[in-house]
Amino acid sequence: MNVKERIEAFNEENRPFYIVDHDDGKFSLCLPLGFISGEYEDFGQKAFDAYALEIGEPPVDSRGFQTHGNGYEWEAAFCQAFEGDPNLRRFAFDCESSGFFMDCDDLSLLEEYGARFREICMDTERFTTIVSQGIKRMDQWLAEQEKLANTVRGALLENPSSTFDIMTPDGNIRITPQDTKQLLDGDMQFVHIGGAQYCAFELLDQEIAQKQTDLFDEDLIRMKTQEPEQELGFKMTM
Repeated sequence: MNVKERIEAFNEENRPFYIVDHDDGKFSLCLPLGFISGEYEDFGQKAFDAYALEIGEPPVDSRGFQTHGNGYEWEAAFCQAFEGDPNLRRFAFDCESSGFFMDCDDLSLLEEYGARFREICMDTERFTTIVSQGIKRMDQWLAEQEKLANTVRGALLENPSSTFDIMTPDGNIRITPQDTKQLLDGDMQFVHIGGAQYCAFELLDQEIAQKQTDLFDEDLIRMKTQEPEQELGFKMTM
């Protein structure tokens, strides 16, 4: 079969999933949630409703919409279903609240994992467990990313080519792009602030209280930090 025939066969056998050929060497596995109808109208939804009940939420809100089962949660379920599979890195997710979309440049791979995932989804008991584990893992990861983004470490990761003027509780310090690389690579173990020497992680883990890009130099970021709630290590004075 040629590519078109293969895609038509997949789409017929694996409803409501379908594959789209973008004519540029890339293909997408799609599940637009708002357009699922007929015999597949509740496809996979029982698993997400069960998750809502598990965490003490109603499956349906006051407007009649399901509280769980958006595209991002479908992505979490897919990643959980194939946890540890090296082929996961071959897929690029482009999900949104209204749909699950996954891109790949290998049609055979997309056909295989699309069919396997659909089979998993059809097993409600198994899929319910996967959904619960996947969403919890996603929520934990998002919480960790949110916490990281509000630290000096997160700011350096996000802006590695910027210079930072940082007002810490113990004094001021300037971090250049070269310093950023050394700090993130672990090559700079200590920093000097206000005449004292600190372990680098004590600075990296400080929380950002204020942050602003310089009006005249977009590569200069000024920040004010505060100590995290949890005590971090020790300070060595020189």
